Amino acid sequence: MHTFIHRAPYLALVAALAAAPAFAQQDLETKMKGDDRPSDSQIELRNQSRWSLQELYFAPVGSDHWGPNQLGHHSVHPDDTFTLTGIRCDKYDVKMVDDDDNECIVRDVSLCGADRIWRIDNRDLSRCQARTNRE
Repeated sequence: MHTFIHRAPYLALVAALAAAPAFAQQDLETKMKGDDRPSDSQIELRNQSRWSLQELYFAPVGSDHWGPNQLGHHSVHPDDTFTLTGIRCDKYDVKMVDDDDNECIVRDVSLCGADRIWRIDNRDLSRCQARTNRE
């Protein structure tokens, strides 16, 4: 079973996660590993779109310093799921890339201590991509 985030969960993700002030510039690996906050966030990505999700990145809020691809060598194909675990409790910008190389960026996503399900469908993904292209 594959796990991945797509742009459709953009609306659900934004609604589920609260916005916060921008981080000091630190790289993502430091934010995810280097402090006493719990790393107990888990996200299940459900790709309900017609596109495969190829890449998923986290960055400190307001930064373009994207960390490593959270999917590794995996793709989350239509109707597949992928689970991310051990995500450091914090707020992030999230970037998703589909199989057409279209990007979706969701800003100010709070990931802290709760299991989340991100459902990504065609409409949400298309809207997020359009919003990202306007930025």
